[in-house]
Parts: sequence; structure tokens; C-alpha cells
Amino acid sequence: MILDLPSTGTEQPPAFTTIASCHDWLKTLPLSNAMQAQVVFLRQLALLARFTLPIAERFAVLEELRRPIRQVQDVMAKKFMDRPLPLSPSEQAALDSTLTLWQSLFTNYLHCFAEHDTLPIAPSRKNATVAQRALATLADWQVALIQGKRLPDLGFWKKLHQIFFLAEAADITEQQISDPLRYGKQTVTPLAVYAECHLLHIANPHELSSHHLAWIIRWTQRWGGKIKRLKAPPEDISLCAHPLWVDLDSDLPANYIPRQSAQGRWLETTDLRTSLASRLALLEQGQSPMDLHLGSDVTQPAVGRLLARLLSRWCQGGNARKPLRRGASGSCRLIPGYNAVHFHLSGQRTFQSATQDDETRRLEKEKFALFGDSSHRLDIAKPAAPDPTPIETWVIMGDWTSDTSATGLRISRPIRDGGRIAAGTLIATCTEQSPGFVLGCVRWTLRQNNDSLAIGIQLFPGETQAIMARPIDPERTAYRPAFFIAANATANQPASLVLPVGSFQIGRRIEIMKTSAEIVTLTHLVAHGSEFELCTFAAQAHA
Repeated sequence: MILDLPSTGTEQPPAFTTIASCHDWLKTLPLSNAMQAQVVFLRQLALLARFTLPIAERFAVLEELRRPIRQVQDVMAKKFMDRPLPLSPSEQAALDSTLTLWQSLFTNYLHCFAEHDTLPIAPSRKNATVAQRALATLADWQVALIQGKRLPDLGFWKKLHQIFFLAEAADITEQQISDPLRYGKQTVTPLAVYAECHLLHIANPHELSSHHLAWIIRWTQRWGGKIKRLKAPPEDISLCAHPLWVDLDSDLPANYIPRQSAQGRWLETTDLRTSLASRLALLEQGQSPMDLHLGSDVTQPAVGRLLARLLSRWCQGGNARKPLRRGASGSCRLIPGYNAVHFHLSGQRTFQSATQDDETRRLEKEKFALFGDSSHRLDIAKPAAPDPTPIETWVIMGDWTSDTSATGLRISRPIRDGGRIAAGTLIATCTEQSPGFVLGCVRWTLRQNNDSLAIGIQLFPGETQAIMARPIDPERTAYRPAFFIAANATANQPASLVLPVGSFQIGRRIEIMKTSAEIVTLTHLVAHGSEFELCTFAAQAHA
């Protein structure tokens, strides 16, 4: 394997060529302005990558730059994390510059390998440190991609395999290296960092919320050292966890199924399985996540569900989903956003809350009794102008395995053929096979390439009706848009309500306006997103 590096010379030197001059230069850098500092770093690292410098001096300079670069990158990541897709121009620019800076730092670390792009045969702590730093930079690059809801670019996994192959050839994959900036007091090996990248990918991070993603990033950094590298499959597979397999000749991440390859490797996860299983058992016994070194920000029951997910994906070959999913194809219509969904499902009427005094409510109930729902809506919902939120056309993703089920759907569209959409958004969707719109929630978003947007949807099966609802409380809260989902025997789901976010409280009494006025009591919170809460209820009495 040949490292692809730019040629170097002495024509255009960077602002620093020694660790002393680098230290002085950093004092003049405006780190408080992350955007400006990032531009300066990009310029200087590009010059450094093309400047001839002794390996030892280059490595020392990079070590001096590494901490402030990381500080700037962390600030810039906040500009594109947790944003709807597609990103705005400023958000996309922040992501692109962040990825470019990690790439430039990685290129400079490649120059720190032994001359002629090869490593010496004898094990060397110096070269083990260089390999670990290069792999760690790729790991940071991968995290930025995930935060920007992007898949790794072409060549990313090839670079990762290439560095690991060189470290393996020099027999330095298991040398313990200190990296306090990224791992604190814990030492780490090149193998552990390499495994960390694959574990993070196998966890399907684009399906996770931002705080769950932060947990898993922390755990992969801590638990990558539990992975063993094998050049042949385990002798007794019945005693081991299901290993991951990776092809060092490919541009692909680890997966569960080995193929014919001269450079195939197995990542053995038995120790990781033992650690995860013991933590799950202790959590069930009531031990706190902090006592199990999972983090002070980790909470139950979310951590238990997340660890069970990781146990399946990392150590058990990715167990089949329940319910079983089926392949699907064709197009579907989609309405994104709580208010837009209510607009369409209510007959394209814009909701306007009326003053909620006693006399108004009495008149509303009388009209319900005399004329039913249609007359009532004319009082508090008026016909709108042409719809500002048109129904979008998406394509069911037939190239994904297990793409659809009664409770899930994966769809895509060209990135410019609709509005922005974020995880947690309430949607309504209608496929070619369904008679009407079904409510759901966007669980994840992903930019697959430069012109395609994909989303994963959790569906709430059942016939849906746009209604109005209000809590029964002393403040005489006004009616707000809501949805009634009828019971679904096929999915074994009881009737439920979709209410604006912040509405749910156990035992809270809600007055709903359907075909007649009705009072119900909220019982359970089934699901929630950024703008809604899905609740079950118990009927109380007719109003």
C-alpha cells in the first residue's frame, strides 16, 4: 500500500517550521473567533503539508497544534449539528471546512511516517504514536461526518485500512500509547482506535439522537481496547461472540459476513460482549449508570435499551428486527410538520383558536349537538390561501434491506425537491398501497451523497382524524390542533392522541372535539418528537 501524499519543497513555508515558532504563532491566533481561526489553520496546514520538514520536527509541531485545532473544531461542529436537512449554506460551509481541516491534519501526520512512505520493520513507539494519531484524526473526521448527517466519502475506509495495514506490518498495533487529549488517563493502542471507528459505524449512528450519539462516541473510545485482531476466524465460534470482519483491501467498513480476501481480518468481540452483558445485568439489578462508568449524563431506561442495541449490533451479528420487515418499492406522498399535517388532514383549513370563555364553550357544544363537526370547524378554522406547504413526493428505498414494515419506512428524494426536514418532525405519509395518510415521526435523517436525502420514519398505524383538544385546567386553556388515531387491531395498538409537545401528564384530563365533544384522561406517553407527544388515554365521559 502506497500513501498518497503531496510532494514537498521549501518555496512556500508556513508561518512556523519549529515547535518554538509554532508556540509563539499560536499566541497571536484569535481562537475566540472559531470561524476565523479555522480558516487560518486550514491555510497553514496546507502549506505545512507541502513543506519539507524533518519528521521529528513536523510531528512536534502537529502535537502543539492538535489541542487548539480540536477546540476550534468542537465550536464549529455546533454550527451544523442537530440541524434540519438539507443544511443551509452557512451550515454546509461550516461542515465542509471542518472536514477539510481534519483531512489536512491527517495528511500532515502521514508525512510523519518513516521516509519513502514505509515503516521500519522493528517495533517503534515513535511510529506507533504516529499511527495512533493518524487513526485518531480519522476517527474525529468520522464523528464530524456523523454530526453533519453524512456517510463517509469515497476513500475514507481505504485510508483507515491503509494506516492499520502499515501499523500491522511494523508489529505496532498493540503498543500502548498515551493520548490525554482524546482519551484522558487511559492509554490506547492503534488497534483500539481502528476498532473504535468500526464500532461506531456498526452502531448505525445516524439513527441516534444527539445525546445518545455522544454516549456511544464516548463508549467506543473507551471500549475499543476490548477488541482483538485475528487473521483467521476463531477456532471455536460457539464460545465466542459473533466477530466482525473487515477487508483491508477494500473501501468498506466492517460487517458480519466474511468474503474471500487475502487481507481479511476478524475483529473479535468476546471481551466486549462480556462487558456489555454484565453492565446490562447490573442495571437491571438497580445499579446506577455512573457506578458502571457509563457517564454522569447517562439515564435509565434509555441506557439499558441502548446497551442492548449495541450488544446485538457489535457482538451478536445484528439480530433481526421485530416485527419482521418486508421489501418495498414505489413512491409515497409525505407532509412534513405538525401544522402542515393538521392543515391537510382537516380539509385544508387553517386553525385559529377562539377565545375560551364559558359562553364560547357553551355555544360550541350546542353547535356540535345540532350540526356536528363541520359547523364547529367553521367557527375556529377558516379556509386558507393556497397551501404554502405542498405535499412532497418521496421514493421508498428499495436498495435498503428491511426497508419497510407496519411501523417503519425508509424513503428518499433529491435533496432540492422539497423543504428542510429534521429528526423529531411529525409527518403524514401515504404509500401506493395505503388507502390514506398515516401519521409518523422522522427518527433519522441522512445525506447519502451530494444530491440525495434519506429519512427513517416510525409510523403510528391507525386511521387518523384531525381534531382539536384542550387541557381541562383552571387557566381555561384554548383549543389547539391535535390528532385522534383509531385503535389498530393488526398492530395491537389502542386508540391514541397526538398532542402538541408539553401536553402530556399522567392523569391529565383533556377535552377533545371529534364528531362530538368528549373528555379523556391521559394514561401513557408512547412516543414523542420535537413538536408532538403520542399518548394513550382512557375515556371518561361525554362533555
